[in-house]
Amino acid sequence: MTPTDEGGAIERNGRLAWRTGVALFARSFFLQAAWNARGMQNVGFAFAMQPILALCGDGPDARRAFLNRHLGFFNTNPVLATYAIGAAASAEAAGAPEEGVEAKRGLAGPLGMAGDSLFWGALRPLATLTGVVLAIVGYPWAAIALVAVYNAPHLALRARGVAAGAARGASAASEVVGPGVRRAVALTRAAAAFLAGLALALAVADGGRIDPARGVIAAALFTLAYVAARLRIPATVIGLAAAAGGVVLVVNGFVGGAS
Repeated sequence: MTPTDEGGAIERNGRLAWRTGVALFARSFFLQAAWNARGMQNVGFAFAMQPILALCGDGPDARRAFLNRHLGFFNTNPVLATYAIGAAASAEAAGAPEEGVEAKRGLAGPLGMAGDSLFWGALRPLATLTGVVLAIVGYPWAAIALVAVYNAPHLALRARGVAAGAARGASAASEVVGPGVRRAVALTRAAAAFLAGLALALAVADGGRIDPARGVIAAALFTLAYVAARLRIPATVIGLAAAAGGVVLVVNGFVGGAS
């Protein structure tokens, strides 16, 4: 069955219109707005797909079938979910809605693993530590740098997911689940580790010399981080512990300076 394009959602060549892509991109930010234990991101996914609803006709049966397709269980990384959204929208536009459903189900796992490693386990710690280092050095725009470091790749990949998924379907996800992304994760984590060491070094420095008490705290934090890594404790937990340790060092510095 060929879908009808009463809302101008597709162009004459059968591809999604640019305004439809923009609408899918904008709605993807609300993927987790109605997160629930039963379907997880299913309501958000159905909401994101609403710009494609015009392709399925105006009848109540067609709308009901559309919602039933896209209210099924779905859960993945919210940033890379746009690859699944784009693929499902492309399938709807091509008149193969079941292919879109299968695509989103098949992509949920790989996109979730890749996105969580990249954004939660690598990019978020890097952005946080960038802001911490700049704040310790004394730059007033440290918070802006933190937001920029995270959101530049975040927004780029979110937009890319819609465009690539709409153009190539489920195969587009190979862009973010291959060895290239794994290398990017490794490099990002290495950069975050370097910034963590730099932040601690700056925190224990007191006018160009090392404060012994803060040096002991820094050594203890490095030891705990090493043990945590050996025990395969998640990077997010290690990052939170390092952030807490940084707060201790900063407070210690203020108290020491006041005395």
